[in-house]
Amino acid sequence: MNGWTEDGLARSWRALARQEAGEDWRFVHLTRMGPVSVEAGCHFPLGREGLIVSFPRSWSVNPARLPEGKGFDVTCIEGQTIFSEKTAIALVRRPEGSPDIFTIMVVDVLRALEAAASTMGRNVMDAFLERVREWQTFMARTHRPLSLDAQIGLFGELWMLRVLADSSLGTGALDCWQGPLRAAQDFHVRGGAIEVKSTVRAGSFLARINSIEQLDGDKAPIFLCAFRFEEATDGVSLVDLVSELRERFRLAGVQRGFEALLMVMGYIDEHAALYGRTLALKNVKAFRSEGDMSRLTRASLPAAIRSATYVLDLDALEAPSLGLSELINEFGLDLNEP
Repeated sequence: MNGWTEDGLARSWRALARQEAGEDWRFVHLTRMGPVSVEAGCHFPLGREGLIVSFPRSWSVNPARLPEGKGFDVTCIEGQTIFSEKTAIALVRRPEGSPDIFTIMVVDVLRALEAAASTMGRNVMDAFLERVREWQTFMARTHRPLSLDAQIGLFGELWMLRVLADSSLGTGALDCWQGPLRAAQDFHVRGGAIEVKSTVRAGSFLARINSIEQLDGDKAPIFLCAFRFEEATDGVSLVDLVSELRERFRLAGVQRGFEALLMVMGYIDEHAALYGRTLALKNVKAFRSEGDMSRLTRASLPAAIRSATYVLDLDALEAPSLGLSELINEFGLDLNEP
């Protein structure tokens, strides 16, 4: 599989940004995925970034059924020699669309397309368009302040991001944060994964598991990391945590990627005044998702059950747990000394 990155795509688009001889489009080939070809493109006269995915001509699509939304256009390309025997679908950033969000979206779509192309045959076009529809839905939604539960969820993910950035991964930890891109788990670390659940509630720690694959996926090992926070005057707020990580990633030259992921998670600075509650970590438990740990697994379910969500009482789990330093060591990483 290709290691798609925002920086790599940005370099391709920069190389295409100079219009020549009044042309409408410029293209550069990125890759092939079986019968599917992928190009980066630049659409003039505005020099808008684009991703073009071309399928065999026999895989036709009705242009009227292409997804519509905000942030980027989805259109069929006609009249270009390079696509003369293809059905070519372009994702093109709108002038008002955020370049950073568009780049994050393109990387996610490419990864989803690559996964589908390896297993789905002709259904790869449907999988591609469905992923695009999901992003159009995100782009079109109104950005309201995060709910209290969403704040705690984001706080926990950023806490884990900070822990990983404090390890031998350094700021490369940002590439591990896959939750905003709707991956099955919040963090993909080397060959494994970490799913983060967070609470500030007293009583039983009830964690919503959003899919069968969240604790029974193709990554190994998979850990469920449970953060219990409590309000504390000497704690840190969501705004504090964002500011700290912003500075760290700014110094590493990757702040734009971090900002885009924050936006995908619904964090917008204009709402920052609402996120002043200060929290401290009360305790943490990391459970290895294997063996007798209580969870749904694909192998144990009837084939007719295609998907499921469920609630897991983490305080009732009888599986052994690890602390943060032990969890980090499980991935062959070392925590940097303060």
